[in-house]
Formats: sequence, C-alpha cells, structure tokens
Amino acid sequence: MTADSKRAAFRATPDICFTALTMVRGESDIVWSSLLHHARLGFHRLIVISYLDHDFLRQCIDKLRDDFPGMEVDLVELESQGHFGRRKAFYVNRALSLFIDPKMENYVYCFDADEFLSLGIYPSIGTFFAAFTAGLASGAHDGTVGDCFPLPWLNLIPQRHQYDERDLRGQFLEGDYLCVDTRQNSRHKVLFRKRPGTRVHMAYHQAYAGEKDVPMLPDSETLAFVEASGACVYHVPLRSLSQFRDRLEGPMRRVMSQSGVNPAPAHAELPFDIADALFSACTASQPRFASLAEAADVFGEAITDRKIRAITRFIYRHRVDVGPVLSPRNSR
Repeated sequence: MTADSKRAAFRATPDICFTALTMVRGESDIVWSSLLHHARLGFHRLIVISYLDHDFLRQCIDKLRDDFPGMEVDLVELESQGHFGRRKAFYVNRALSLFIDPKMENYVYCFDADEFLSLGIYPSIGTFFAAFTAGLASGAHDGTVGDCFPLPWLNLIPQRHQYDERDLRGQFLEGDYLCVDTRQNSRHKVLFRKRPGTRVHMAYHQAYAGEKDVPMLPDSETLAFVEASGACVYHVPLRSLSQFRDRLEGPMRRVMSQSGVNPAPAHAELPFDIADALFSACTASQPRFASLAEAADVFGEAITDRKIRAITRFIYRHRVDVGPVLSPRNSR
C-alpha cells in the first residue's frame, strides 16, 4: 500500500472528533495559558468543568469563544462541596458522555490546568493523527490499534518565579524551563479512543474499557509512533512561593500531625522559613541534595512521605534546560 493510498483511506474513514477536557478549581495564574495552548492544537471541542470558583473561568471561556469561533467550547459549573479528588472521575466521565456524539469516532485527551500537551514534530492534533494513520497497514485502524496513546508526563520548573494571578495573556507560554524527567523514567497521560463504556482515570494516567475497569493497553505501533513523534505532556506544578505554599501546606500539615512531628492545629500555616527553603530547593537550577533522604536531614522526615513525594522529589532530580518549550514559536 503506497503512502498516497494510505492517506486516501484515512480521508475516507468516518469523521473523527477530537475532544479535550479539563476540570479546574482556581489556578487563575495558569489556566488561561493551558486553555489557549490546547485550543491552538486544533481540538474540535474543549470541555471545561469549573469546580466552585467560576468568575474568572467565565472570562476565559468568553475569550476562547471569541478567539476560536470554529471550536465548540462547553462550560460546566459545579457547586458541589464534596471531595474534589474523589468525585473528579465521575464528573469527567459524565461530561464526556453528555457532550460526545457516539455516532462519530471520538478521541479524547484530558488535562489539568497546569498541563500542556505537546505533539512533538506535529503542529496539531489532526496532523498528528493523520500521520499515525498514514503509517498503518491497510485496515489496521479498524481494530484496537491506536485506541490508546501513552504520552510521557514530564515535569517542568519555570525559570521565572513571579506570575500574575487572573492572567489572560498566556504568561506560561513564554520563558525558559528546566525538565526534571526523561521519557524513559516518566509516568504517562493518555490520549484515547472514546467508545461506549470507555472511562478515564481521575488523574488521566489510564483509560479503561467496560464496567470491569479493564485497562486499555497501547499496541506496539502506537508506542513506536509516540516515541518517534516526541509527543508528551508537560507539567508545571511549582510556579511561585505562594502557589507552592498553597499546594504543600495541607498535605505537609497532615503528614506532620500523623507522624507526631511538630503537631499543629488544623488551621495552622506551614512556617514561612520552611516553605521558602523547600521552594528554593525544589526549584533550584540544579539539585542541592543527592537524595530525598539527604534532604530529610535538613527538612525533616515528613518530606519523604508518599503523599507529598510528588512535590518534594524535585529536590534531588537532575535538571535539563529545555528552553522555551511551551512557546508557540517553538512548535515544529
């Protein structure tokens, strides 16, 4: 089968709809950057689930609809006071079932407000998928090939640590970054084919087929294509001292209370000197400690608890300068 005939077969397939979805609570410093970035990738539909904090997100949605009139933008506002994490998967999968047309072929990518999908050498989701399909043998895409694209999840440290709240300029799409992960040692997020009964994990690391939570596993063709393309998901979890304090304070306080180390009342704040020093160590241009255990000699054993290790592991991870990797001018 020639390349031209493969492309013709792709054009003859039923319409494919690409949907991106995010569930947001606050994060007004970065949410517009993330929404704008994903809108530029050419998704047909963007579903935004707003959890409790709606005012600024409404401004973002109005601007998205003005700037991208050809994209369907859906806003769901939730007032539930229930536990955000425990209910997240339910709300996300329910929204997908409400807005996606099951008569079409659908691909879905879900992201948090501090995440940015990169399609590697491809400028849009359409060209990414067209290239994948063009490389398949005739009929291969009729089965389960291409059902699940595992995308390396790479954590970034911004080289700038002062950002505006309620930003509508896309401030995180400019500037230089350090990366603390490699493709080989990272976890993954998924881009997946949405079929009836398909559900996504609350953290978007896995998709499941059917009611028995059977994981959707990638095939060898899809794995090879993702690696060759350089596609990944960039994650910017640590952005400023105030944001770092907000992210770390609750988990750190619970860990210290449960371990009996410096127990404090539930409303007590993490001391400024500890937060400042931890943030400085986590975002330094190169690691100041060889391991988390070594850092614990300075900051205490609480930083080794698994509940906050996703944050504190930045202390010892090697960094690579990846430059303005989120800039639209950096897209290939």
